[in-house]
Amino acid sequence: MPFGSEVRRRRQALKLTLEALAHRAGLTPHHLSNIETGKTDPRLSTILAIAKALGRLAPGRLLGATENVSPAALDAARLFDASTDEVREGIVRILRATARRGR
Repeated sequence: MPFGSEVRRRRQALKLTLEALAHRAGLTPHHLSNIETGKTDPRLSTILAIAKALGRLAPGRLLGATENVSPAALDAARLFDASTDEVREGIVRILRATARRGR
């Protein structure tokens, strides 16, 4: 299922209006509408904001990326999701710095 369709499905399941979810995610309703209809491809920061606004949902759930994930990666994701925002930000910074060095 495309990202925007999954966002819409989950938003409607939570009985949230487009405006309410946009507000929670720090987006305009127009931008969120464009994402849901597939007119706009969201940035990673937008995907993360929408996932958080949908109840701290793992972003991969919106992207359908849970297939073929190793048990260690799933465990790391669970620990990451259980962390505070400050810890998550630190982990992301470390991963980005590590990825840059590997290029």
